[in-house]
Formats: sequence, C-alpha cells, structure tokens
Amino acid sequence: MSTYKTTSGDFTLTCDNGNGVFTINAQTLFAGNVTYTFPSISTSAFITVAANNTGAITDMGLLAQTGVSSFAGLRFDTGVSAWQVSSNVYGNGNPITAYANIGSTAAGANTNIQFNNDGVFGGNTNLSYDYANSALTLNGHEVLGNIGTAPSAPSNAVAIYNNAVGDGATGVYVISSNVDDELISATQARKFSIIF
Repeated sequence: MSTYKTTSGDFTLTCDNGNGVFTINAQTLFAGNVTYTFPSISTSAFITVAANNTGAITDMGLLAQTGVSSFAGLRFDTGVSAWQVSSNVYGNGNPITAYANIGSTAAGANTNIQFNNDGVFGGNTNLSYDYANSALTLNGHEVLGNIGTAPSAPSNAVAIYNNAVGDGATGVYVISSNVDDELISATQARKFSIIF
C-alpha cells in the first residue's frame, strides 16, 4: 500500500547527529531539485554511483530525462575504462544511440594523425607525424620540416625536405632510393641551360 506524507514546511531527518547512515532499500524518485551538502569534516566531495559494487555492475551512471519517455545517459564503462555519453537511451540506461567515449582517446597507432571519422576519432598509417624527426608522412610520401640534415631515404617512397640552399637555389630537396638532389628554381634552370 502506498503511503504519502505531507508537511507544511521543511522536513529534516538526522541520523546519529549527522554521523549515521540513512539507507533507502528501494528505487528512489526525486520530483524536485536535489542539493547535496557535504559536512565540514568531509575531505572528498564526490557522489558515489553504484555504491558497494563488487564488480558485477559494469556500466553505471546518470540519466537526464529529455522528454516524456526519452533520456540521455552519462555512464562509466568498466569494460573500456572510459566515461561515455549517449543522447538517446532507455530509462534503464541501455543505449538506443550507442554510447561514445568522452575525452581524447586516440585512434590508430602511435604517430597517426587524428581526424573526424563519422563523429569519432580516426587514425590511419597513411597519415602520420613523426615528432622526433619533424616528418609528415602522407600515403608513403614524407614531407619534412626545417631539419637541417638530410634524412635517410625512405623505402618505396620519396621524402621532400628543406636544408641549406645549394646550387638549385631553393633549399628544397628530394630523396629516394634513386635520387638525392635539390629541386632547382626556374632562374637557376635558365642559367644552367645557357651554360650547359
């Protein structure tokens, strides 16, 4: 049988002068705003979700009701050790629209450049950046920044890099298994065509 209690003002319940534990052994529905105030002796201002979980619960979180029967979810997924969000879930938190990880979880292998892959991070070995050597690799072609020294010839690819300006007057070089030379400017090319 349902029971309803109504008061004409605030109602305060204190357990053991504020040191006790108030336990509700049922699902709890709050129709109004909830304010959580920590005692002055508290050193950890956290709300615990799925308290006393021994590991059996693998997804736990919070729901926001977005309509009469629609919800958005925030959960922690222990399977992937990540916080996740979904804009459309059931009232029990199960996804209608798949949950997506929150944060900067990188895709692909180390050095892969991140890109938007249908709303999630993507990574591909054809698009990578080597920070230590200032080298950008695009589908087997390397473009190196101001490195100061000639790189090693890449296998089955061509590397373009800048170095000291030489006879070609550009300071832009190309290196592969077949060639290691400076790209020549139009002015220098005209000069060489007259001389040679």
